[in-house]
Amino acid sequence: MANVLVDTGRKLTALLEKQGDSADRRELVAEIHDFLAMLDGLKPVFLHGRGLAPPLWIEEVLELARCLGLCIVEGPFWDATTYEELPKWYADHCRAELAPYRAWSICLDEPVAALVQNINDASGRLSVTEEAQLLGYPECCVNAHYQRARQYHRGTLAILNRLAEGDESKMKQFLTRGANLAPATQDEADDFDAAFDIHEPQLGSWNMCPACARETNSASKILSRQYSEVIQKADLKFD
Repeated sequence: MANVLVDTGRKLTALLEKQGDSADRRELVAEIHDFLAMLDGLKPVFLHGRGLAPPLWIEEVLELARCLGLCIVEGPFWDATTYEELPKWYADHCRAELAPYRAWSICLDEPVAALVQNINDASGRLSVTEEAQLLGYPECCVNAHYQRARQYHRGTLAILNRLAEGDESKMKQFLTRGANLAPATQDEADDFDAAFDIHEPQLGSWNMCPACARETNSASKILSRQYSEVIQKADLKFD
């Protein structure tokens, strides 16, 4: 496996150097780390095409995965948001916004690919536990991600309610027409501040929950160290 990691790391690094100046190098480096973590068995699924990577990068990484004989499952964006807590019209709008997008789940074996296909058949709906297990992220951090999403939605709905003075039909119009949803009250600002309170790990593409960010030996920090071990095995070095 070490030779496969080194060879794949070199190929991904070569692909990285082919990307234009407009590509977010930091994001692509994180994707390389995720791909290698999946290849080494640290995470069951590498979720590809969910970020802002250039189309050329997406296709060439998929081609590399095909050459390695990995399982690739195309499907909708995953979403563990508890929309039942939100007004139906708002939930429908959020789901419709995600519906056109596609991503690729790359994994080592067929049993994991079958689990991914089941989620895709359910329009990408899954639980926080399923998402954490399949992506190999700490469940506390995935749960915190969706808690931030809930606070974002709560703040957005509060702004819409204020702008529309409680008129639901006007709230829908403001939302669909792209009104300026800037917070104006303290509660709105607090929700948005919480929604964007991001703690990045030293290595890895997830966001840490506050507890993982505070603690020295948290699940996220242990996982970051495991990522570092994979990177060392792959003999990767980036400027």
